[in-house]
Amino acid sequence: MSSKEPHSKRPANTAFKQQRLKAWEPILTPGPVIISFIIIGIVFIPIGAVMITASKDVVEKIARYDNLDECSVGSVCNVTINVDQEMKAPVYLYYRLENFYQNHRRYVKSRNDDQLRGVIVKDYSALQDCDPLKSEGDSQDPSKFYLPCGLIASSMFNDTFIMRQGNKTVPLQKEGIAWTSDKEKKFKNPPADAPGIRIIPDFEDEDFIVWMRTAGLPDFKKLYRIINQDISGEVTIQVTSNYPVDSFDGKKYIVLSTTTWIGGKNPFLGYAYVIVGCICFVQGIAFFIKHKVSPRKLGDPKYLEFSK
Repeated sequence: MSSKEPHSKRPANTAFKQQRLKAWEPILTPGPVIISFIIIGIVFIPIGAVMITASKDVVEKIARYDNLDECSVGSVCNVTINVDQEMKAPVYLYYRLENFYQNHRRYVKSRNDDQLRGVIVKDYSALQDCDPLKSEGDSQDPSKFYLPCGLIASSMFNDTFIMRQGNKTVPLQKEGIAWTSDKEKKFKNPPADAPGIRIIPDFEDEDFIVWMRTAGLPDFKKLYRIINQDISGEVTIQVTSNYPVDSFDGKKYIVLSTTTWIGGKNPFLGYAYVIVGCICFVQGIAFFIKHKVSPRKLGDPKYLEFSK
């Protein structure tokens, strides 16, 4: 039998392992709580007001076109927008869809990121997330795989727009509408000899990249083009309508918008700051009045249950 003592599992006798480190625990007494509420109110209300003002500075024009008889699917039509307030460059042209649930779980996961990065996928089991659009006839032959597979790619928005002002065509910039990180890292074309049925001709097309970044709400807009000149007066947008929305009771819009330092027109965050700030400020004042009118002695044992 060994004379050595068995190895001890007791932690080392240090301040850290024996939980003897110094600690600070704030005590929420009325004074600090009241001051905190009032400070939050004083800070949040001006921030919210500035955000609301910035949002109001955004010039935005919206025109629905799917409800026009001349803009039925398969037709070419003209949509006129009256820009009564000058829009300073850059102006952003968006398309907007309503009642389209890109945030549905089955839709969001219906993609294969290896395919989108240009990797040749030959394993049929790797395409399970793309169900039901994995391959032609649900074949396990790589030459029948869809490139790319999945619901998102197969439902890409494909209406096109041409803008005119007077007799002149307004140049629309496509480069720069997608996130740089998406273009550089997430989307690459597969080799030319890659087996499969090509659904999207160019994986690096920025319209495709923008569409593949799914929206979090059923009503959303996506950037279509950038206009690098000031816009005012009446503009005409020629629409080639290819995208059907009747099957899901959807709506299609054209949106022209400028931006400010907070982005596009969205006053929600500003109002949220103002409302939270007002609530905190009012609560702070109410607590202060209550504390001054009927102060309670801290640590008074008469409020303890066992003292009765």
